[in-house]
Amino acid sequence: MVFGLFKKQPLLEEDVVTWLFSGFGWALRNFGNERFNEAVLVTPSNRHFPGREASVEGMAGLILDRVKGYAGLAHWPTRLINHHEYDADPTAEASSRQVLENAAELKLTLFYEPQQVANPQVMIANYAHALAHHLGGLAPEAPPCDEDQWLHLMEVVAVYMGFGIIMANTAHPFRGGGCGGCRSAAMDRSGFLAETEVTYALAIFCVLKGLPVADVTGLLKGSLRGFFKKAVKEVSARQEALDALRHIRSPSLGAL
Repeated sequence: MVFGLFKKQPLLEEDVVTWLFSGFGWALRNFGNERFNEAVLVTPSNRHFPGREASVEGMAGLILDRVKGYAGLAHWPTRLINHHEYDADPTAEASSRQVLENAAELKLTLFYEPQQVANPQVMIANYAHALAHHLGGLAPEAPPCDEDQWLHLMEVVAVYMGFGIIMANTAHPFRGGGCGGCRSAAMDRSGFLAETEVTYALAIFCVLKGLPVADVTGLLKGSLRGFFKKAVKEVSARQEALDALRHIRSPSLGAL
């Protein structure tokens, strides 16, 4: 008899799961419970991204405005630049802290890839990750990761802000192939977390908010639906870790 042959295996390595919970805890402590309580599960649909603009630039701006709103950062002054047209501009590197301290003169610069208007989930995910990066830079507490994992942590923050479905759907960048590699890599995003890790973080978000599995599965790409259902069950069984997150009481940080 082979002992453990039928033992249920965890979906992810335990240290990865611990790190994902730690990332959520860090976000809750640094950006406030109120932000998380008000966060909605943003869907890649006309429900959350209605309207159209005549130009590519207009659509890129419209999508950014929606993302800023759902992130709770609509008040942040920003400007949007087609990255193909970017030239060295000293104000383009303004930090989020500088922007908040001197909003009348500085704007946070975000870049967009025009081709991604045809693949808006990628554009949304890139905006969400960029905003998370700037929000994370304002955290008073040191991040629970090494410097080389900072952008990984910011994907967890993007999930915390409500963009988990879209982050998971776009987690794997396109690597060529198909019709002779005819699809442009600009149509995809370069993720940092694996798609299963992002999906597990999405499960944490949904369990904390008490959201039904059915609210997610119809909008999540097919290859991740089974994993997500299992992740929800596994997360729900981690009562100690969930209780630790639920007992975090951090006030809203106002200008953030």
